[in-house]
Amino acid sequence: MSAGRGQRDAVGLIVLAVGAGILALGAGTWPDALRGLNAPIWVLLAAGGVFALAGASLLSHGRTPPWVPAVIGNCILTLFAVIPAWIAWGSSRRGFSAAGGVGGVSSALGFDLADIGRLVFAGSAVLTGLIAVVVWIAWLRKLSWPGRAWFAASATLAVYALLVAMPAEPRWADVADDHQRLARYALLTEDEGWARVDGAGVRRWNFPPWRNFEDWTKSARSRLAAARKAPAGQEVLDIPYLATPPQLDGSIGADEWRGARRIELAPQALGTVVHVAGDARYLYFAADVPADTTSEGFDQFRVWFHIGLSPWLDNERAFVGRAGEVSSLRAMRFPWGDHAPRSRTHWQIYERARGASSVSGHRRFELALDLDEAGIAPGVAFPLWLEVEGDPQRDAAGKFKARTDLGRAGSHQAPLWLRVDPR
Repeated sequence: MSAGRGQRDAVGLIVLAVGAGILALGAGTWPDALRGLNAPIWVLLAAGGVFALAGASLLSHGRTPPWVPAVIGNCILTLFAVIPAWIAWGSSRRGFSAAGGVGGVSSALGFDLADIGRLVFAGSAVLTGLIAVVVWIAWLRKLSWPGRAWFAASATLAVYALLVAMPAEPRWADVADDHQRLARYALLTEDEGWARVDGAGVRRWNFPPWRNFEDWTKSARSRLAAARKAPAGQEVLDIPYLATPPQLDGSIGADEWRGARRIELAPQALGTVVHVAGDARYLYFAADVPADTTSEGFDQFRVWFHIGLSPWLDNERAFVGRAGEVSSLRAMRFPWGDHAPRSRTHWQIYERARGASSVSGHRRFELALDLDEAGIAPGVAFPLWLEVEGDPQRDAAGKFKARTDLGRAGSHQAPLWLRVDPR
């Protein structure tokens, strides 16, 4: 073996080991080590793939047919396009925020360094992506027709494994129903350390596709919710269908909400009213809060649903803050050996929820929940309760005294029951 070959192999083994370590980390071998990861798991897996493929390319040089290192190189180039694309266009937090003197310079010059950073990564992603497409096409043209057929079949199988087979819910012989399935998912999430992962963005990004407890939890929850019925004698309020979806800007235009279900919150003297409507995709809420006239401080509109859906899933809820930001949570319980069941709150469970809030004389909120993501099936009754909170009461020293309740309809013990028009 030549000195050059030996050095290349040594570097290849080191790079391959680094990539394997990153892949093992992203695969969940040490979930606690992922705590605070400011990226989706798949981005970490893609980064590990770059290192692993680079090491494999070095080791395969001169030992395999020429098409092997060519395919590896094409895959590396593709990953180099995918990772900056997430940085540029993904919905999670970015590390571009300018601070200190740099932030002052940015403001003085009238541009945002964070936007410039994203533009740089976007340009890099587009350029690298175009190069990858050209390289793949050139490589495919060199293959014979049988070779192209084999490649197409292999690529199809890989896509099926990644997008269909791997994300599929596991089948456990000892799990009798979806209630037990929810308990199992919550227990494994806790036991394996995934509950302590505080990644950026929505919760489902915390998991690799073959261990996505969040998507599996949503599936089991949706099946249970679809089979649910209102208690005997319970009034069920129909949620009207809107042909034109309302614009979520915090203004609550009279025309766009005309025909929506109107719910007056108690105490009625405060005048807080919530409008509820739906369409084929979303469930919409608008809260008009005349008693809240401040633009600063604490303001929040909260919608609670799936109340008591399972012994292991107590509720899900979405909160809209004064800036229009949406927080989404789920209250779970799970068995813990011979001890009493434990509880855990899952944060940021919705990716497609949207909100808005504004003050024009008084506070208004708007919220849209994706029906599929929230597990609300049209035509099926579900329990819900609403509440609005305003600025807290404070003493002369500015210390907190009590919360300010600006309206409530229903409760956890006695929720409203509603049903989306299945049109």
